Amino acid sequence: MRSALLIVFCLWLSGFTEARAQGTAMQQLDSLAGKYIRSLRSYLQERIYLQTDRPVYRAGEQVFFKAFVVNAVSGKPSRQSNLLYVELVDERDSIRNRFLLHAGMFKTDGSFSLPDSISSGHYWLRAYTRLSLQHATEPMAVAALYVINSLQPDLHPPKTTSVLSAADTRDSVLVRFFPEGGTMVGGAATLVAIRTTDTKGNPVAANGFVKDEKDSVVATVTTNTAGLGKFSFFCWTWRKYQLHLQRTGQADLRYTLPAVNLFGTQLAVHEVNGVRKLRVLLEDSVFRRDKVTYVLGVAGDSLCFSGVGKGSYDLVIPEYRFPKGIAHFILFDEKQQTLSERAVYINGNETSIALTADKPNYGAREKVNLSLQVTDAGNRPQVASFSVEVNDITRAAFYEPLKPMIPSNQQNNTTALTDLTGDQLRSAEEWELLLLTQKNRLLSIDLLQSIPESPVITEDSSLYLAGKVLDERNRPQAKKIVTIFGDLKTKLFETDTTDADGRFIFPFTAYDDQTRFNLQVTDFSGRLYPGKIQMDMLFHFPKVTTPAAAKQYFELTAIETARKTMVRQSVQDTLTFKRGKEWLTDVTVTGLVKKDPGYDVKKRQSLFSKIIPPEVFAKMGGNSLSNAIFRVPGIHLRNGYVTVNGGNSFAIGAATEPLLLIDGVPIPSDTSDKLPGSEPSPVLLALNRIDPGTVEFIEVLTGPEAAIYGVRGGNGVIIVNTRSRMQLDETGKANGIRNLVVKGFHVSEPFTQRDYAVKEIRNSKLPDTRTLIFWNGDGLTDDNGKAAISFYTADAVASYQVIVTGITANGMRFVQSITLSRK
Repeated sequence: MRSALLIVFCLWLSGFTEARAQGTAMQQLDSLAGKYIRSLRSYLQERIYLQTDRPVYRAGEQVFFKAFVVNAVSGKPSRQSNLLYVELVDERDSIRNRFLLHAGMFKTDGSFSLPDSISSGHYWLRAYTRLSLQHATEPMAVAALYVINSLQPDLHPPKTTSVLSAADTRDSVLVRFFPEGGTMVGGAATLVAIRTTDTKGNPVAANGFVKDEKDSVVATVTTNTAGLGKFSFFCWTWRKYQLHLQRTGQADLRYTLPAVNLFGTQLAVHEVNGVRKLRVLLEDSVFRRDKVTYVLGVAGDSLCFSGVGKGSYDLVIPEYRFPKGIAHFILFDEKQQTLSERAVYINGNETSIALTADKPNYGAREKVNLSLQVTDAGNRPQVASFSVEVNDITRAAFYEPLKPMIPSNQQNNTTALTDLTGDQLRSAEEWELLLLTQKNRLLSIDLLQSIPESPVITEDSSLYLAGKVLDERNRPQAKKIVTIFGDLKTKLFETDTTDADGRFIFPFTAYDDQTRFNLQVTDFSGRLYPGKIQMDMLFHFPKVTTPAAAKQYFELTAIETARKTMVRQSVQDTLTFKRGKEWLTDVTVTGLVKKDPGYDVKKRQSLFSKIIPPEVFAKMGGNSLSNAIFRVPGIHLRNGYVTVNGGNSFAIGAATEPLLLIDGVPIPSDTSDKLPGSEPSPVLLALNRIDPGTVEFIEVLTGPEAAIYGVRGGNGVIIVNTRSRMQLDETGKANGIRNLVVKGFHVSEPFTQRDYAVKEIRNSKLPDTRTLIFWNGDGLTDDNGKAAISFYTADAVASYQVIVTGITANGMRFVQSITLSRK
């Protein structure tokens, strides 16, 4: 009896101990999962996706592009970087054009025109942020372009685009081995992927086999046109293996496979009856039946699966828990150290994209109305950023062969995955090869936690305009008033007072590219101070180099077809002069030369206004602009305020003064820097801040002509027109003025299409020969996941291909297309 009780007690104690151990393991798993996901979500590096409206252009044509800035882990749209840098580079990586985009406001689409003089050849559009440059494998997105210009031949024509064959080459072939899970483990079936390239990184197609040290063939392998292939064999721990690449009439090229890691642990994927499973394998040297390991399955920055086991074991992959796309499985030991990783493409829950047209067929110059709705797998609406492109289908088919091959990356031993449409265009086999050849796609917990959650990013201040005011001996000048104003686009009129070091700053964070700013320095009495304005270093782009592997090239045959099809048509106008009875007699036309008024008459707003030319205020001393306006009949000073025709009110004040504009920009009433005892007029104070040398002319509207400015023009209007940029001093001389044209945010040239809602335009005889029917790179769905898209058809009878490309707020990428008929 005592023996039976002892046996029961031992069984109970054993079960209790095992249950306690299982409970501890689950607690460790929960702790590990929470820690890892928190670390992933604090990872702030960025990745860029970039697309253009087509791959081939003629010189002089317009290029449209769209960039998506996302978190490198989650894939969700990122606002961590305020600035997105976009540059067009040539074969020598010389910059041919560059743009700054406002990524912080999701303004990441743009357009530009190629110069008529640009040479034929390959070009690349690259996009990056300062954070994406920290991304080890994909620092930037690069899109390949090919430009055709019959007047400027290709300076670097492609020699060949055919894939090299290991069987025919006499040159060296480089082979990189990628064991599944990152390590070779003996005593089990082992999957190994390879990449074959020449010494320049170009892919090499190859056939070969694997032999062991007993000269037995254990596997065969073939690499595709991208130089990627895989093979599987049963690996014995103490045997050595060699890859043989076959060559015609020559000895095989031989490569030794990586040795078995005697202390390795491998996370592998295998399929049984259509069900994919994870298999944890331990090398004999570390194998213990009680060795606990943990598996996490991650999609983006979300945990979709977790598991724990002992020794070697299998786990079923619950694909229904994952969104469609790349999932990462990571194996950890009890110390939460990463042992192995395996990436898998899963056809899981998919974002639903509904793109519909209001009718099946359309006539010429007819309006097309499309509806877009984006929902997740649970039919919940999704906010999404997208671009829409509409092509004549013959144009789309023409560009189809112009798809560059998958590039290799020698430096990081990885394949770029920045193709936004890759999810839709790659087969399961291609995904398997691509993901097997990825290395260190995710990071260890220690490395993730070593990255600051809020990295110091100073680029937000890079658009500030700051500097110093110096005297003729370069000594800083304190308590000087620096005034800055711009044109109609900027709508800026600001002042700052220099500190003890003579410094001033205007903390502008957003303005358009090529914005002109005028600066001048005055003292507190409003007199121009003849000092020098020394500007700090203005905005500059980071110095980067395009990774050689990212520069994709198009197929030679496709380029030649494009060259023949898209030869630029040039028509020259010719004038012929002859005499004879069949020709009209010569006619002499006599014209009168109008006296130059001394200013640009195109800037004048009304023929009935009064003009103060520059020679008037040039002859006046002191506050010449404020003195000059009183030479206009009807302009008076009452109670210290400027009035027109005596004013329209008994209560004279700032509200009754004329509207003041500088280059079309209304100037607010600001008397913060008014000196004691001076006139209270905001208009006079503003005029006194302006250097007369920067003014071209002043226009004063005192009668009914001021009505074009509405109610604000009821008291009259004073318009100060400054000189053009070419007329201004931009050298920073000691004259108290400085004029700058600065780099700002790119303003996209809009896609132009005729407004056929207007009857006269619709009935025009001018042909509409568009093949790019429509483009919009700034699409956004509303809170219901919906967006409306509309455009007009062209004249030619054709089918249209509509392609919508985008990313949801949850980081899901999508591409949806439909075909329309233009009958």
